[in-house]
Amino acid sequence: MNSSAVPPNRRPHPLTLLHAAVIPGARAIMSVMKVVGRKTARLVAGRIVQDIGDEGLSRLPSEAELLERYEVSRPSLREALRILEMYGVISIRPGPGGGTRVNQVASSQFASASSLYFHLLGLTLRNVLNTRLQVEPLMARLASERVKSGIPWDPDEADGIGDNAESGSFHFSVARFTGDPILLLFADGLRSIYVDESADEKIPREELPVSHDQIADAIKSGDSEKAERLMRDHIRSYVDALEKNCPEVLDQVVDWN
Repeated sequence: MNSSAVPPNRRPHPLTLLHAAVIPGARAIMSVMKVVGRKTARLVAGRIVQDIGDEGLSRLPSEAELLERYEVSRPSLREALRILEMYGVISIRPGPGGGTRVNQVASSQFASASSLYFHLLGLTLRNVLNTRLQVEPLMARLASERVKSGIPWDPDEADGIGDNAESGSFHFSVARFTGDPILLLFADGLRSIYVDESADEKIPREELPVSHDQIADAIKSGDSEKAERLMRDHIRSYVDALEKNCPEVLDQVVDWN
């Protein structure tokens, strides 16, 4: 008798052999399908964004119309909409009278997305302010050069990108007046990132020697070098005041707001 032969009562059941042969392959196929589904959803999300821009959509069509337009499965479409909702591009309201509304682009959305990555990287308010120290003096220079080119200083000039709640902010007004929408989105987004909003209340006004009015006067006069220098001094004095009055705030990691 062959000692290597498997006794009949110990041989694997045929279904066990089938399970061992088929299930790993099925799992591999399902894994590939999930990856393909995610890629499809991302592509559909990109097409929706393109259509929003090209057609100026304020609301998206019904789910049935979207399925017909993009020729994808319902799960892929819903995943695409979930991606866009997560990024703040759309808001979905279920039920009668609901639908999918396209949100207006706002710097707060950029700030929220940025603060997530800042938090994961362990960046602090000090890092954010150091970047503002590089960006905002440039804004003041650009705003002043725009005045020099013949465009009168108008801090209330509309552009449709910033948040209405922040429209009265001097820094927001300077960023907006540069006429650069990317700089506006970036600069105002950075300005919206805080770790402790009560910190400003701890800073005596006399510790900020350069006022907004002084910077505005330099911009209005078209003196770009002075406007840039005053804005830099203004932000640097703000950082110094935080260092003196509440240094712990500067080294707190940015929250995902």
